[in-house]
Amino acid sequence: MSYYTVAQLLHENSIDGSKPGPFCITPDQMTDEIWEDFFCDGPFPSPSPLAQEKADALKHEYSYFYPFDVCSSVKDLVPNHVTFCLYNHAAIFPIDKLPLSMHTNGHLMLNGKKMSKSLGNFLTLRDGINKFGADATRPSLADAGDGLEDANFEEKTANANILRVHTLLGWCEDIIKDEASLDSNDVFEHEMNELIKVTQSHYENMNYKDAVKLGFYEFQSARDWYREVTSDVGMHVDLPTSPNTSTPPSSSLTSIQLALGPTSKKAVDPTAPGLYMRETIKTICDAEASPLKMLQKVTGKKRPGEPAAAFDPKLPKSVRIYVATTFLEWEDSCVEAVKEAYNEQTDKVDDAKAFKFGAQMAFRRALPFSESQVLREILPYRKK
Repeated sequence: MSYYTVAQLLHENSIDGSKPGPFCITPDQMTDEIWEDFFCDGPFPSPSPLAQEKADALKHEYSYFYPFDVCSSVKDLVPNHVTFCLYNHAAIFPIDKLPLSMHTNGHLMLNGKKMSKSLGNFLTLRDGINKFGADATRPSLADAGDGLEDANFEEKTANANILRVHTLLGWCEDIIKDEASLDSNDVFEHEMNELIKVTQSHYENMNYKDAVKLGFYEFQSARDWYREVTSDVGMHVDLPTSPNTSTPPSSSLTSIQLALGPTSKKAVDPTAPGLYMRETIKTICDAEASPLKMLQKVTGKKRPGEPAAAFDPKLPKSVRIYVATTFLEWEDSCVEAVKEAYNEQTDKVDDAKAFKFGAQMAFRRALPFSESQVLREILPYRKK
């Protein structure tokens, strides 16, 4: 692997070195002392068969790539290639040049079957890009699976992603045109920031299936839900999009290589009101659907001559939501009793196991956001 860092400087389009590279270095000039100089920071030989500036260029190229971040290989090579990669580096290179991580994965199936040229079930990466395009192939590969289990590339998924990416791109272009009419919303911004943070952690751990699930599919699901909730007032002005699909709408970028992923602009609060808002809306929808289900059930068993049901789904409906301003008396009594038995130094009470999130969390009963404010924000949606 270390040889790969300088191979393009030593020979050009010739594995045996018969055609020298841009530095015109011949094989006989690459003595053990020269290799020791830039691989292991050894002393530069004197006299030297290679000019100092050429040796420094090789050393600079090697130092740029080493230590490498990750060695990714198939699971079949763990007993030999991957293991000896570690052994060889430990035996030859200084400790600051050892591999930072090793990653193994399974094989790649195509449409649920093992790839086989003889059976015609075969697809190269170049063929996939030519057939589906890079924008659709990348999330499809990520969605195929991670880990030691064999991943499965589904052509149906890739075809669906062509339309999904095209639709998303068109929506992004429309949103950019109407940017002045967009509104701001803290709840949606928090949900975006949380998805960005979790997606980034999956990228760092090379869990690409989870990364594309959260950073691509759930981003759009959150967008769709927010778009429906705010259809009367408009969407957020700073909606983040994935870099792969946000490159074309932006005139300042000429290549995807220059596009960076979205970053969280605010600290993520795990107790933010997004979940409360969704649960409230779900409760209202369930309450609305429950009488209708009961009506259908009663109508099916209705006997001739019985009076009609009191509930008429065609009539306007209303809902009242109550927000308490104080806690119940028994809650105050229980918390005060626990607070008296709480030891601040040890952060424990007599039965610490009763506090799943720690004793301090039990004392903070007030929500970190205003329920009334959140309910007012979703008022246009609740009126539908």
